[in-house]
Amino acid sequence: MKELTLFDKQNETISKIHHEGDMVSLTDLWKAAGSPSNKRPIDWQEKESTREFIDTLEDMFKSAKIALLKTKRGKTGGGTYGVKQIALAYAKWLDPKLHVLVNEVFFQRVAEEKNPDLIAERYIHTYKRKGKTDKWITERFEGRAARNMFTATLAEHKVVGEGFRDCTNAIYEPLFGGTTAAIREKYGIEKRKNIRDNLNMVQLAAIKFSETLASDDIEKNNRKGNVQCETASRRASVVVGQALMSYTR
Repeated sequence: MKELTLFDKQNETISKIHHEGDMVSLTDLWKAAGSPSNKRPIDWQEKESTREFIDTLEDMFKSAKIALLKTKRGKTGGGTYGVKQIALAYAKWLDPKLHVLVNEVFFQRVAEEKNPDLIAERYIHTYKRKGKTDKWITERFEGRAARNMFTATLAEHKVVGEGFRDCTNAIYEPLFGGTTAAIREKYGIEKRKNIRDNLNMVQLAAIKFSETLASDDIEKNNRKGNVQCETASRRASVVVGQALMSYTR
């Protein structure tokens, strides 16, 4: 599950809106508008104009209502979800100011598809707002690229299912002395928070180099399957971990 960020410049407030693929949380939009009791997602759905709008979407996109709207259980990210067209329509009815903020995010994404450099600018701006330095942001950005290469290499070499988790833990264990769960406990990182967003530059660099070495080994030696790729991942991380221990002595 991912989040969209709505930033109200006037009031300097930030709202997190969960989304899954093309489905956006109407419940989170409702909360961002102050949770008005008479404007819940269900209140909007019961309006005749809303039913007509959804019927039109079903006809135009040849989709059943269940593909346009859904209910998700859970304390985190639970609630009513709708496709982007529905989210925009609901935001417009819910609150004019929220509608403007949602439109800004929507058009920002359209602009980013035309000019990918804008994605990097948003990425940098988001982390700076969290107090990160330029050097840290650069390391984190490069680490994402290494991570994407690593997971793509695993997929190409027949890693499936829990193999991705096992290979990730094989990277983490030699560097941090434990799996993802142990790292969260050690550094006090909440379950829904990204682990790497809470590490320092040296730790990020160690992970990046480990995943890069593992990718290179897997490709050069044509490792196949969960076991071989996990072994290659651990071997690469051990090498980096030993170098890191020497550096920190």
